[in-house]
Amino acid sequence: MASVKPIILHSKFTKTVVIFFVAVITWQSLAKEMFAALVTAHNNKYQIDEKLRIDEQPVSIRPDSAAMYFYQGLRNYDLGHWQEAIVAFKEAIIIKPEYEGAHFGLGIVYSRLELWEKALASFKKAVEISPNYARGHLCLGITYDMLGYNKEAVKSLKKAIQIRQGYALAHYALALSYLMVSDKTSALKEYGILKSVDPKLANQLIRMIETSE
Repeated sequence: MASVKPIILHSKFTKTVVIFFVAVITWQSLAKEMFAALVTAHNNKYQIDEKLRIDEQPVSIRPDSAAMYFYQGLRNYDLGHWQEAIVAFKEAIIIKPEYEGAHFGLGIVYSRLELWEKALASFKKAVEISPNYARGHLCLGITYDMLGYNKEAVKSLKKAIQIRQGYALAHYALALSYLMVSDKTSALKEYGILKSVDPKLANQLIRMIETSE
């Protein structure tokens, strides 16, 4: 059996690959949180609708059909049924073309499948519909990085931070984006910010910065 050659960690190419895969892992770990936030937002919407009707004649309150397909998409994602999730989100979009949550969900699934071009189009649409959608800009930035569009990634990640001050995940992703182009100075600036925002994430980041040396 042929021996396996050790990986040379000081190779610039290898460091870039390591950072890239950390970014992918970071991205995948974000997906569950993103969907949880979406579910909470939609549940709150219907709870508010119910409170507004509390003094009226009792009625059966149901999400509209687009929201029903949206929840089907979430459920299928949780089960790992990627194609079914895609179909459900697309059905929601057909019914309600400006449904930013469904476009965002579609982007998450495409990202999970590493269909980055399709994910990019979905996230672009989500932030086009909702320009102040911080999570949308975060995911758009990460997707740009996956495709090698570093300048666009930095711009999107900075936008996410501008919308949501102290957005730890966006600072972390921005630092990784800088590391991908060997801009250690800028990455360290993000680390400095992250230390006061999310010390645990900052510790992960400084290890990545040290690895890139």
